[in-house]
Amino acid sequence: MAVLELLAAHPDDRFTLSEVARRCDLNKATAHALLSALSERGVLLRHPEEKRYSLGPVLVSIGEAARRGYSAVDFVRPTLYALARDTGLWARAWVVEGDHISVVADAGRPPGLPPGRPVRLPLVPPIGALVMAFADEATVEAWLARAPAAEGAAAAAAALPDIRRLGFAVTLATPEWRTLTGSTPRPVAVVAEESSPLRALLAATAHQPLLVTDVDRATTTPAEIAAPVFGRAGDVPLALSLTTTTDEPVSVDGVHRLAAAITEAADGLTAMVGGVRP
Repeated sequence: MAVLELLAAHPDDRFTLSEVARRCDLNKATAHALLSALSERGVLLRHPEEKRYSLGPVLVSIGEAARRGYSAVDFVRPTLYALARDTGLWARAWVVEGDHISVVADAGRPPGLPPGRPVRLPLVPPIGALVMAFADEATVEAWLARAPAAEGAAAAAAALPDIRRLGFAVTLATPEWRTLTGSTPRPVAVVAEESSPLRALLAATAHQPLLVTDVDRATTTPAEIAAPVFGRAGDVPLALSLTTTTDEPVSVDGVHRLAAAITEAADGLTAMVGGVRP
């Protein structure tokens, strides 16, 4: 392990037998036996002329096998804690489960919010726009067909190219959206004759222009700024969001700073699981 850690810490360098022995605190006989055995298995490479050692190709397949055993969800909590600490906002991770999207982890939850139930929302426009911006045509069409209102479907479809271009999504704050996503201490009252409060909220948000396509407007009042974590197939198995809980306007520079923070975090998770941006 000492030998592997040394070489992994210096991937662009090659080391002689003497250097490995000295840095790993081994006698030369032990170091020679270790390096010879690791080289025979392809774990290390020995340069034929320089007689120096570096990491070998077998480790590539070993690392890939280890990475396949994990998903972005396994690594997301430290990322959320860092985002919440650095931005002062509520950081959440969302996963798609069939025709729903759910919060699976969070950090920095504002103290004024009631505990409530875990957020689990149906994938109907505009919910899930960030995921759909990178989905195939058939999946997007099925998503748009579930829209509670035709105007909501049209607005969501129009926003997808901009979300894809930007690499993040900004959703504006409205009382209904905040109630739907659990980011308000004062849930909005729903239509009295509506049998399902959820259905009423979905219908209300379907008529609201929530998805921002021009992030360079003077100020905006975002409820969420979200970025995708890509999987190995170029899909979006996980999305990160920064949620505000006040309706204070945010400047253009402020939106870009928050977007940069969350896209950097999402890109880090993408790289960690070997994801590919489509």
